[in-house]
Amino acid sequence: MNRSTATLLVATAILLTPVPGCKEQPVPPEHRLLVLDGIEITLADVEPYVAYLASFMPEFGRKTMIEKVIDEHVLPVKLARRHFGPQRAEQLRLAQDLCSLATNAAELERLSEQCQHKTRGKMNRLQAKLPVSMFLFDELQTGAVSPPIELPQGWFVVAVHEFTKTAMRLDDFVDTRHVGFVTHTSGDWYQWWTAQTELLADKATFVHPDYRSAMPKWIRLPEQP
Repeated sequence: MNRSTATLLVATAILLTPVPGCKEQPVPPEHRLLVLDGIEITLADVEPYVAYLASFMPEFGRKTMIEKVIDEHVLPVKLARRHFGPQRAEQLRLAQDLCSLATNAAELERLSEQCQHKTRGKMNRLQAKLPVSMFLFDELQTGAVSPPIELPQGWFVVAVHEFTKTAMRLDDFVDTRHVGFVTHTSGDWYQWWTAQTELLADKATFVHPDYRSAMPKWIRLPEQP
């Protein structure tokens, strides 16, 4: 072996020798689903609700469920927190006061009689708002009073008087008491939310490339890079 060949082999060996601390780092998985007007929604934000929906609607596609969760709960709650933070904090305080007094469904029924926003009736899993439904249809909670449950309009305290099971989980229903501590009535909220969807439709700055079809239809998606 001549001198020039030996030099070349040594140089090649040096180049191929790993340098400590210079290993190529794996790219972490993208956890964001959507960034809209600075509001970030992640997979962790939606997963508990998607898992709940899948427990009684397994035929629904995952992306269809993600779209429902973002559009009906996660995004409107994050927007409401941004716009109505002090008002929501006051309503939460009132809801906590009720929870401190009512320890079962019968007590909630009695103590909420003077509350302005209250209802009593039967509903199935889809008729109740997502986080409320998750509490109502946990059989272990029958007769108990929920902690304040956050919804776009404010906070709700709920209880189940009777749980009725059917042949299909989707058709199970409960006799339930709802007590609302809200910043908006249903009609006022609908008007505000509709206006927000128009204002924010063009303000998506990031959409997970694998979940573009899972975004609410009113959002105009940015072009893919």
